[in-house]
Amino acid sequence: MKCRMGIFAALVLMLLTAGAGAAETQWVNIITIGEHDMTWDYTESFSGNDSIMFRAYIDGEFGNNDSFVNAWELLKADKEIRNKFQSSIDKEFDVRINNESTGIQVIDIDSTLSPGIIGNIYSADAVVNRYNVAYRWKDSIFNASSIWFLGQANSPVTIILPPGMDVVNISGINNLTKKINTHTELAGFFSEVSGDRGEITINFIKNTTSHAEPQVNVTNATGNVTQPVKKVASTIRNVSILAAGFVIILLIYVFKVRKK
Repeated sequence: MKCRMGIFAALVLMLLTAGAGAAETQWVNIITIGEHDMTWDYTESFSGNDSIMFRAYIDGEFGNNDSFVNAWELLKADKEIRNKFQSSIDKEFDVRINNESTGIQVIDIDSTLSPGIIGNIYSADAVVNRYNVAYRWKDSIFNASSIWFLGQANSPVTIILPPGMDVVNISGINNLTKKINTHTELAGFFSEVSGDRGEITINFIKNTTSHAEPQVNVTNATGNVTQPVKKVASTIRNVSILAAGFVIILLIYVFKVRKK
């Protein structure tokens, strides 16, 4: 089953059989795209029965099955989650540019499991885990025309596009909302393609007007500024000479008056 939610396959099966009445699981995606890189932040939340089953899985899979999750069991689970993320991405990239993943490199995978997991496994307190995957593009995103994402079907997603990117077409987002200021933000839910698989495709073009940074032409600036500066300096020098001459004449006149 290809998805990022439910990192452990056995845990997913447990959650599916736990019953829907007293359980709640949420998987939130925030994707931030830059010209040369991207970060995908995941927030995974469990409550109710899901929270209990998550703690029980960690205790049984990485600990001594004593109904208590301690710090070293949590550290082992954290390490395994990073490995699962890497293995999942190696099997199928969850992002493509121009429908290809050859120019994309995963540079970092990080996870932060909730410290609240530590303790009695029968606690139904909410568990909030955070994951982050950082990518780097081989080439500028503005040299492409589309980007594609693979995610958990029906999970909420926010996609933050870089300044200068104009969206031409969007497919695969339900309940889409769009916010445009200095950049474009898209929000909604991954549309279900099949099973738990959701896919989003964004077609775009580069807006050269808004993307271009103000540039200073050093050569032209020097040529345009130097001549006025020279004129001002010349004027100041001439005025100074005239003023000095006037002062000298005035002093001579005063001296002659006093002498008489």
